[in-house]
Amino acid sequence: MSASPARSERGRRPRGSVTAEGILDAAERVAAESYERLTMRAVAAELAASPMALYRYFATKDDLIDALLDRVLSRFEPDPPTDDWLEDLRRFAVAHHRVLAAHPQAITSLFNHPTPGRSATGIGELALGILRRGGLTGADAVAAFSGLLALNYGWAAFATARSTAPPGDPRDAPTLRNALLSLPAQAYPLTVEVAEDLSRYGSEEHFERALGHALTGIGAVAAAGPGPRGARSSDRSDG
Repeated sequence: MSASPARSERGRRPRGSVTAEGILDAAERVAAESYERLTMRAVAAELAASPMALYRYFATKDDLIDALLDRVLSRFEPDPPTDDWLEDLRRFAVAHHRVLAAHPQAITSLFNHPTPGRSATGIGELALGILRRGGLTGADAVAAFSGLLALNYGWAAFATARSTAPPGDPRDAPTLRNALLSLPAQAYPLTVEVAEDLSRYGSEEHFERALGHALTGIGAVAAAGPGPRGARSSDRSDG
């Protein structure tokens, strides 16, 4: 049989047949379970190419990971805008949450590689535009945007950990519920009271509630108008 035109006789692709998109496709397959598996050599093996062929497009492993993370965030799909900026902010947060939930293996790397690519910058630009419509600019807008990001990334991190917990693991809902219910009620009355709800932490239902609370706060700040933030009530009093 003749050799495939995409491979050399030695089983490797000719250097010119390797593209940046092809490298990212291979990198995504390698990192499907964990980004810890991602190395230049592993991606080259997935491509049946020489590791040196990758360096033409990505000088370091970090450059490759940054490009792969940017690709993940490029899958963010916002809903069309409405005439309600706060509803649009909710939809923005849900769409961002959806992307993270679809790529749980990328969460840790997104924390460790904070350099914003074009996709991340575009996501931020959209959020800042929505907040501006609500009258929030400057530090207030950045704080609101950062708070939503923190909610989404944090939620994705522990929701992913819970979703992979086997039965009997302390993170497994029935196991956690039984452990909470076994606590002495006199010492931990409030915890025992909400044991059922606590056993479902990280659920989509709780995410929607937490997001709603965050948006209520952001809406209240916007309604209050410009002014100093974070001052104690006693500092704002007339007396």
